[in-house]
Amino acid sequence: MAMKARLQGNAGNYRFRGAVWELGSFAYRAYVHLIPKVARSHLHRSILSADGMTMQETVGAAKARVKYLAGSPVEWFELVPSVGHTHRQRLAPRRYLPPTD
Repeated sequence: MAMKARLQGNAGNYRFRGAVWELGSFAYRAYVHLIPKVARSHLHRSILSADGMTMQETVGAAKARVKYLAGSPVEWFELVPSVGHTHRQRLAPRRYLPPTD
């Protein structure tokens, strides 16, 4: 599973933040935290997920779920591509043993 993008935005009285993950075989899943803007309100914090076969489909499904749970349309939305390490990149430089005589 590799994170492909981060997402964030506003919908009604909520802020949301989350990430889109690639599951393999060209399937994606978004996990989104829905957070009330007012800390002491009667609104609840929740976590939702949305699936899709493409990144666009997954983001669209996540926005629809946010709209349904928040009770109002998404007002502001930002999708930031993830720049992480892949399996081909080394995380640390390789260490070689010192030469011996």
